[in-house]
Amino acid sequence: MIYIVRFLSSAAWSCFYPFMAIWLNAAVGLSTSAAGIIVGFAIVSNRIGALAFQGVLDKVDRRREIALALLCVAVAALLMLVMAAIGITNVLTWVVLVVVFGVANSIATISQISYIVQYFGEGEHERVLSYENVAANAGAGIAPFIASLILAGAGYWFVALPLLFGVLATASTTLIPHLARSAGPEVGDRSSTVDGSEASPKVVAFLAINFLTMIGYAQFYYVFPTYATERFSSELVGVLFLVASGIIIFSQVYITSLSQRVSRLWRVIVSNLLIGTGCLLLIISSQAQAILFVVVIFIVIGEMICGPLYQAQAVKIWRGRSSVAMAVQTCVWGAAEATAAVLGLLAVAQEISYMSFLLGFAACVIAAVGAWVSIALKRPLIGIEIERRSPQVS
Repeated sequence: MIYIVRFLSSAAWSCFYPFMAIWLNAAVGLSTSAAGIIVGFAIVSNRIGALAFQGVLDKVDRRREIALALLCVAVAALLMLVMAAIGITNVLTWVVLVVVFGVANSIATISQISYIVQYFGEGEHERVLSYENVAANAGAGIAPFIASLILAGAGYWFVALPLLFGVLATASTTLIPHLARSAGPEVGDRSSTVDGSEASPKVVAFLAINFLTMIGYAQFYYVFPTYATERFSSELVGVLFLVASGIIIFSQVYITSLSQRVSRLWRVIVSNLLIGTGCLLLIISSQAQAILFVVVIFIVIGEMICGPLYQAQAVKIWRGRSSVAMAVQTCVWGAAEATAAVLGLLAVAQEISYMSFLLGFAACVIAAVGAWVSIALKRPLIGIEIERRSPQVS
């Protein structure tokens, strides 16, 4: 049942953020620049919001934690609907509201992932997190498709869609079992925590690899919607997100199983090269629209390989403190996405979008090279341990 909650929670955010700037401009009446500022705050708060509350996470009943966060998502969406209906255009007011919306989504996401991590044993983490990826990306694909179809004619009522998903997600939490807070960090493996000074450089390197990969990943999910809406249509964006969702739903488990036949470092290399190639193909997508479907395949498969891997590794580093692990990692992902989104949208506005896509390609190549150097030197330079088995497919 937690995966259904994850689907609905993801849908509440994903149906809104790709079209938030367009809606704020067309339905609310905000300027393009003001809408961009508001969207930037929403993206950042969605990724780093939970970090501010990590001190109280892991200390209360998980189900209650998830339900309260999702209720705040629904309330924030309701307030946005009211504000749009009465025509409030004060930028600061909108910033405050989208920050609440983003932080609530952030806490809900971290709490749900932590619930899954706590419920299952360490040996199952990568597998169960791949299921989480299926649920999250199903919501992230289906919801934007629905949103793209109703955007033009819904007016200010468009924000009722995340409100609906938020209410359904909150109600669904009543069907998942209570789970007590985690017992705290394990003491048997100091090398897997951030307390040891020897681990610190590896942790920083691991988070840097996360950051670089997400710079590439964000090109499709945060920069491309605006780029494509101006050149093609919002409906095309919705279709592509739906295709991405379908690929993940039907192949995530298989891709995870297949990728585990090679070492973790080789998975980092392959996934980053796939995402980087997708970024390169975005440069020529305006000349051949069909290439966009190839882009989706490359970037989605890359994310399916590295997403659960990165999350499982983060949980291992912050052993016993799953909320802290997810909060820190999500903060790094958010910083990368916000950086890519701001620079990318500026590039799109200046009609040099290819520079943003080149940045995504370069970031992924650097991450892949870092993993390759670790393999060549047989040292865990990027915070991912070297495995003894052969990296060749058996």
